[in-house]
This record gives sequence, structure tokens and C-alpha cells, in this order.
Amino acid sequence: MADKEKYTILYGRLSQEDEREGESNSIQNQRLILTAYAEDKAFENLKFLYDDGYSGTNFNRPAWNEIMSLIENGQVETLIVKDMSRLGRDYLQTGQLMEIVFPNYKVRFIAINDAVDTLYGDNDFAPFRNLFNDFYAKDCSKKIRAVKKAQAERGERVATKPPYGYVKSPDNPKLIVQDFESAEVVRYIFKLCSEGRGPKQIARKLKEDQILTPSNYYYKHNGVALTNLDTTRPYNWSGNTIANILEDITYIGHTVNMKHTTVSYKNKRQIVRPESEWLVFKNTHEPLITQELWDIVQSIRKHKKRPPKKMDTPNMFSGLVFCEDCGGTLVLHRAHTMESTKNNFMCSTYKKRGKEECTSHYIRESQLTAIILDDLKRVTHFARQQEKLFAEHINQRNSFETRKELTRLQRDLDNMKRRDTELTILFKRLYEDNVLRRIPDEHFRMLSSEYTDEQKILRNNIPKTEEKMEKLKNSLTNVELFIEKAKRYIDITELTAELLHLFIGKIVVGEKAERYSRTAEQCVWIYYRDIGILDDVTKENDISEPDYEFIADGNGELRLVI
Repeated sequence: MADKEKYTILYGRLSQEDEREGESNSIQNQRLILTAYAEDKAFENLKFLYDDGYSGTNFNRPAWNEIMSLIENGQVETLIVKDMSRLGRDYLQTGQLMEIVFPNYKVRFIAINDAVDTLYGDNDFAPFRNLFNDFYAKDCSKKIRAVKKAQAERGERVATKPPYGYVKSPDNPKLIVQDFESAEVVRYIFKLCSEGRGPKQIARKLKEDQILTPSNYYYKHNGVALTNLDTTRPYNWSGNTIANILEDITYIGHTVNMKHTTVSYKNKRQIVRPESEWLVFKNTHEPLITQELWDIVQSIRKHKKRPPKKMDTPNMFSGLVFCEDCGGTLVLHRAHTMESTKNNFMCSTYKKRGKEECTSHYIRESQLTAIILDDLKRVTHFARQQEKLFAEHINQRNSFETRKELTRLQRDLDNMKRRDTELTILFKRLYEDNVLRRIPDEHFRMLSSEYTDEQKILRNNIPKTEEKMEKLKNSLTNVELFIEKAKRYIDITELTAELLHLFIGKIVVGEKAERYSRTAEQCVWIYYRDIGILDDVTKENDISEPDYEFIADGNGELRLVI
């Protein structure tokens, strides 16, 4: 290609930081300066390219990529910029371009305001200018991070894009309000999970329903292409996207700041901070789901296990059924080779280690489902029909048990705090003895390590114990919550994962009095959320004859006999 057919590239770049400095760095102003200079110097075959909204530390810019393609194809004779900072603010990459790339491709580089022109070779100060531009980018990044941190600590939203399901408030862009179309999708996702479906199953369902992915939805409504946008597969939801939504407390009305950061001012790759550094502000905006649904979903996901291959039906009892004797979980056994009515639970310890460690505690899934459904219907009916009696009985029982448990926890808490204080004193004495050479360094290191580890465990357990005590103090009011839920679910005809996790906290299965017998007694303890185990008070108010016999043992616990 003849030289006269080569381009003279006029390149402009504007970042958000440059935009704050005023009109002097605007794309329009850069274009006027570059065009006037090129025409005055009689450059021909001009081509103006620009990148608007791109940082100088980032060389992955659309217009710059086009320029590099032209340079590599030998189509550029001269590259002109307003100043060297327009080329970039990374002194290593700008230096490589000026010292290696441009000379290799015989490209003349001109930075007007910095009086740089590679044709004349007098550019001794160019490396220093590049370094100063890099320092400027670093300083701007530091100032912006400080501002963002201050905003985050005040509880303001610092994310530029609202989470899926929300839009910026038209009255105040710092606030978010629900976007009705995508908010319904979020609720749908949580509902599907509450029914026992995992992230991948939910993703497949959304794809079948042809619901746009978050990036495609954002592009459709805002015209902005996010980094992970794939318009060729607009409904291709991923399990990771679903999992992130299910774990985001934004959807119960809370704001989380300082959750993410970047590697550096040059490397914008996002990384997750340790959870201890997150700033959580509660009730900052309208929630999309209830706290109750959130708790159900988190409980299901905590115990969620992938169903066996070619089996789409999840185990709704996952993480809820336990062995009376060893305390281990009961695992569900099912296979294509046997009828679904023969699906059964068996002690995990027994399956792994055999009869030397525990027994099978065998119970069929259909039996357990019928038991729980039957008892749930009777208990919720009693809670609705005899509300006052039900509340009095639960509160009376809880009052005694709560006081007993609170006394034990308070004793443990006092002991832990006292030991923590003792360890602090011991460590100070140990340090003084080491400084005064009363004990050798080796003993100091060994003892200080032991004291430090013990204190770390104590300081981790103290807040957990305090949290347990706080929950117990509030537990007396939970009976009202149970009654309120019972009133919402009047006609329970089928046991679903949502109902199971809403009402049941734990199920404990005992071994049959006579193994392998179909008629032998087997005990099942049902621990209800908010109220715990019920005793025989429900027997006096039963609505129908149960299919199973319930016996109250000496501890006031309800024993169910199959």
C-alpha cells in the first residue's frame, strides 16, 4: 500500500475521571484540536476514532483495538493524540507502544500538548510523562476508592447497576425500587427452590419458559451490553446465576456494601472480600420476598444434595431426618429398578460402617410422608381452632425449657468470658517473663501459641453463645408465628418441600422394637419450627382418628407408633 493511501489516525479518549475535569477533555474538544492541527500541518486521509468512557489503564478499548488492527495491517502512517495521557496511563504499555510497537510498524506518533513527535526522535522526557500519567491514574483511583468507602460506610448503594429485580428510583438514583417484570422472575426462582428444585433445575425451567437472562434483560431495557452478554442465547440461564440470586440478601430488603473489590487500579478483575469485611445495612429498600421464604430456601440449600442420575425428583426431606441412636442423617435410597413405594430411608452411619456402629432405622419414604402430613394437618387444625389453649400450652412448656437452657448457656458464657480474661493476663505475664529471660524463647513460642489458639476459639464461641441466648429469649413469641402460619395453610392435602421446611425443623426416627418386623413399634419424633415437639395435648382436640398411634413418653415427647 502506498504511503498516500495510509491513514492519519486522530485518536481521542475520555474516562469518567477526565470528564469531571470539564469540557477541555471532552471528545468534541479533542476532535476540534486534532482536526485543526492535522489540517494546519497538511496531513491527509484523516480518520477520527475515539473511546468514550474508558480508563487509560485499560487498553482493551473498541476504537483502540481497531487502531491496532489497522497498524498491524500496515494501514497507519501517523497517529496523533491531544496529549500522551489520551494514549494511556499505564507507563509500561505506553512505553512499549512508543519504543517498540510504533517503530516496528513505522508509525509516526504525535502528542500535541506534550510536544512529542517520534519523527524527530527528541523524546527524552516521554518516559517521565508516562510515569506521571500513571501516578495520576493511581492517585485518582485512591481518591475514588476513599469516596466510595465513605459512601459505603454511610449505607449508600455504591454499585453502579441495580441488582436484577430492581431499577434505580426515578426520584433518587441512589435508591432502588422493584422492577415489576424482573421482580416476578426473582419470586418465581425462590418459589421453585422452595419446592425442592436446585439451581440447575431452575435454570432449565426458566429456559423452557423462555425468560430472558439478567444480562439480556438489562440490554433489552437499557441498551447497555454487560461483559457476559450473549444475545445468541437469550434464555440460557446458568446454575451459578440462580445460586447467586438465591444467596443475595438484597432480595429481603438489605444492602451489602464492600462485598467486592478489584485487584488494583490497573487490573479491574472483581474479587470477593472476606465476609467479615462486608457492611450490611438492614431494611434499606422494598424486599421482593418474605423473610419466611428466604429462611425456607436457605434451609433447603444448606442440606441440598444432587439427586441421583436420571432422577429429577429431589429429596424434600434432605437434611431433616436424623437417627435417634447415633444422631447421623437418614439417607434416602431409591432406584429405577424398584417401585417408588419402596423408596426408603436408612441411617447413614449404618450404611457406611455397618451394624457395629449403628442399626438401619429403616422407614419407607411413603410412610414418613404420610406420618408427617397426618400430624401436620392435625396440629395446624388444633392451632387454628383452639388458638388460646394451644398458645398457653406451648408458652408454659417453652417457659420452663427456655429458662433451663438459658441458665446453662449463661453459665457457659460466664465461664468462657472468665477464661478469656485469664488468658489475656497469662499472656501478658508470659511476655514479661520472656522479656526478662525467665523463660526461654522456645517455651514462650509454644505456650503463646497454645494460649492464642484457645483464646481464638473462645472469642469465636462467645458471640455464637450470645446469639443462641438472644434467640431463646425471643422464642416465647414464636408460638404466635406458628399460629399465623397455620391460619394461612387451611387446606393441606399434600406434603410439599415448601410446607415441610416451613413447619418442620427436624425429624428423628427410632429403630423398630423388633427388626425386620412389619408390625413392630417404631418411634418418630417431629420437631416443629417455632414450637418444638408437641406432647399429647393435641390428642384431646383431634379432628379425626389418626392412621398412626401417638404415645407420650415420660419426658413429655410425642412418640409416633407405626
